[in-house]
Amino acid sequence: MPIRPAHLATMSATIADAISGLSSEEEETAPVHVTFESGHRQTVDNGGCRVLETGQGGVVEIEGESRFALFAGTSCQGSRTLASGHGAVRFGTPVLAGAIVIG
Repeated sequence: MPIRPAHLATMSATIADAISGLSSEEEETAPVHVTFESGHRQTVDNGGCRVLETGQGGVVEIEGESRFALFAGTSCQGSRTLASGHGAVRFGTPVLAGAIVIG
């Protein structure tokens, strides 16, 4: 659709509906608890790339009901995905991850 004054109202309404759908409380995921080799637990909230705490060893368990992806680096873009899944998981071998995405 070309950007013309007559189309702006329709485009604005469409964008507003999409944004309001993203912010629905029903769409939010519950926090996830990440357990490290050291026994330390980190709580990670929904949304975006979150850096995992360092110096705790690898990730041995993820508790929660959300989707997740663990990344090798501290950035989720350009880093290699080490593990992904949905719900609670216990790893047989600790995963040396630097970042996680929830949701």
